[in-house]
Amino acid sequence: MAKYCGNCGAPLDDDARVCGQCGTPVAGYSGRTQEFKYVDPKKREKSKKRFKLIGIVVLILIIVIVAVNVISNFTGRKGFVRKVMNAYRDYDIETLISLSSDMYYYGYDDAAETYFESAVGYGLDSFEESVGHNYKFSYAIDEIYDLSERRQDEFFDTIESAYPDFDISMIEQISIAEVSVTVEQDGKKINRTVSITMSKEDNEWRILYIA
Repeated sequence: MAKYCGNCGAPLDDDARVCGQCGTPVAGYSGRTQEFKYVDPKKREKSKKRFKLIGIVVLILIIVIVAVNVISNFTGRKGFVRKVMNAYRDYDIETLISLSSDMYYYGYDDAAETYFESAVGYGLDSFEESVGHNYKFSYAIDEIYDLSERRQDEFFDTIESAYPDFDISMIEQISIAEVSVTVEQDGKKINRTVSITMSKEDNEWRILYIA
């Protein structure tokens, strides 16, 4: 005699313990059964699509975060500091002059060239004296911060004293970047901090001082 599930009406095998269609235990079976939970195939497919969509969204967010971090390293203040440090490393005085504050145009002739040749040359000479001439140069930006109003006023006083014809109102903001520099050669290695004082002029970052 054919047997049918009392829950969904699906036909059952004679020795069936649970319905193969809906998972309902067969009436009259007294033994221990393993419980089965019926899942609608359409619901299962929807769940799969939902999890897949969530995975795609999470992946996109990760990509966006990584992209933002990469872009921020090459734009804005960080991007500017990287340009300065690459020119510093290569003793590229022309690039440093092109990135310098307009205040140098109000000093004596070749003021920017003289300043950067002295400041950068002194730093590179000290590296050579410490580890040798053919060293490996690397750097990392530790911190970039804005000056307090008090310290900014002090900088303004210094600039006005050195360059009295320069219009100090051209400077919108002053920030300082602290950069860790590592040079090494033949087992010798030293670490030093290079400070870059930069000004925002006409919405662009410029070098004030390198120390």
